[in-house]
Amino acid sequence: MKILSAVLCSALFLIFCTSAGAQSRVRADGMSTIHKNLVDIARDKAIENAQRNAVEKAVGVMVTSTSEVENYQLKLDRILSESRGFINSYKVISEKKEADSYFVTIEADIGSGKLKDRMQAINLIIARKSKPRLMILFGEQAQKDALAEAAMAKYFLSKGFKVIDAETVRRGKEKENLQNLASDRKAVTDIAHRYGAEVVILGRAEATSQSFNVGGIEMHSNKVIVSGKVINGDTGEVLATESETKSAPGMKGDIKAITEEVSLKIARNMLDSVLDRWSSELANTATVKLVASGLGGYEDLMKFKDMVVQEVKGFKEMQQRAFQQGRVELDVELRGNTQGMADDVAAMSLGNRKVKILEITPNRIEVRLVP
Repeated sequence: MKILSAVLCSALFLIFCTSAGAQSRVRADGMSTIHKNLVDIARDKAIENAQRNAVEKAVGVMVTSTSEVENYQLKLDRILSESRGFINSYKVISEKKEADSYFVTIEADIGSGKLKDRMQAINLIIARKSKPRLMILFGEQAQKDALAEAAMAKYFLSKGFKVIDAETVRRGKEKENLQNLASDRKAVTDIAHRYGAEVVILGRAEATSQSFNVGGIEMHSNKVIVSGKVINGDTGEVLATESETKSAPGMKGDIKAITEEVSLKIARNMLDSVLDRWSSELANTATVKLVASGLGGYEDLMKFKDMVVQEVKGFKEMQQRAFQQGRVELDVELRGNTQGMADDVAAMSLGNRKVKILEITPNRIEVRLVP
């Protein structure tokens, strides 16, 4: 894999660095559905779609030339989410409206130097932030929920993430509480911790079908709304939220295609938002949940908190979330990473008691004070 990465990096360097300001002129098509007769909005979205397709053409060879597509597709998706930032200029070659769709063809000048810079930035993020274990949970178990959950799981699996089977939760005692997870931060972290998920996606799907008459023929329009919330399984912090709606004519209740399309788009957007978050954490501060047990009382608590402030390198701020029966939960903001903080905490002692590390996950450390 290291050899492959080196070969790819060399290839990218040769492709993009021939000229620092190199440009690539690309022609691409785009389309968008017209909603509520808002043609101008549909036209703008069609142009955005065409811009994305143009950039994809410019960089697609980077991933399609290797069998390791799934490892590099993440970089491509991240780039495509910022398509307009890599287009120096474009012009609309043709455009037309057909039924409830709007089509455009554009010719764009792609700034390949900018693409090279972004590829390097994404490589750095991925190298420094390991992919977490992921759990996707939809509160209901109707067809719409199963379709959305399966589409999202397939997408994240294709990016190399380990996806924990949500059926293990549904078979457990938490089944009756799934619909209430969105408003219960502690329940989310409890389930995440129990099943080994560092990130939890809470999803919701709604589907409706309306009938209308055209020339005496009954027609149907199906509508699907899928929303998702990405939550840090260690801290309960919301990392991203997304929602998308899609309508399409068809047989009554025929929602499979549009549900999968919307779910895929949401999954892509959520991943993009999380990458932004990771990038910010690497450049600024990260929040680590520190759970400590074995404290004798309030006096021990104050001494322990003071040690964290004084001895954890890169410490910025701390919030106490709970203290009960000698067990405290702290959210610690620091400029650094979880492993470095764990090393500092493990070196601390409170009187004759030492700090024993019980568990470390990407955003959580659990310790106990022992003799």
